[in-house]
Amino acid sequence: MSDYGNITAQTRANSGKGVSRKLRAAGRIPGVMYGRGKDSLKLSLDPHELRKAIDPERKLNTYFIVDIEGGDKESCVIADCQIEPTKDTFMHVDFLRVDPELEVFVKIPVRYFGRSVGVAAGGKMKTTRREIRVAAKPAQVPVELAVDISSLDIGGRLLLADVPLENARLLESHDTVMALIDAPKGTAEDTVETT
Repeated sequence: MSDYGNITAQTRANSGKGVSRKLRAAGRIPGVMYGRGKDSLKLSLDPHELRKAIDPERKLNTYFIVDIEGGDKESCVIADCQIEPTKDTFMHVDFLRVDPELEVFVKIPVRYFGRSVGVAAGGKMKTTRREIRVAAKPAQVPVELAVDISSLDIGGRLLLADVPLENARLLESHDTVMALIDAPKGTAEDTVETT
């Protein structure tokens, strides 16, 4: 069983920039937890433990069990976070309480793979989306939407409806064009349009 998603946190009474600076100076980061009709909690977390708890494939879509010292364990996802860009370190994190049996709405990355027959014939591939919105249970959020463009020929297009996705619902139009192959320049009139 993976330890990804398991993290401990302490509650804190105070908030504000001064408190946050003192926490970071002590090697911890501020956080909050809210949602599901419960009171918001101000938290203190170990940023290294948080980094280790993040699933390297799901990244910020990791499903967390947050063990609050002296309190309950809460099922959560990261709703928002602040990351220091030069050091890639967490500065603050917001946890949203979730029901493990109910869907959450998230964005997942899109990965295109395969060598298109149209590209091999001289066409130029265009992709339209880098990420897509889906609904899934917190522990079943897909790592990515994998789009196989191997069968695309010149003039062809691949719709979102043509891409398989397990354990999740698409929240985008099924008619969304994900990829298309343009004809080589100067041969547009010779291209047979596919439907």
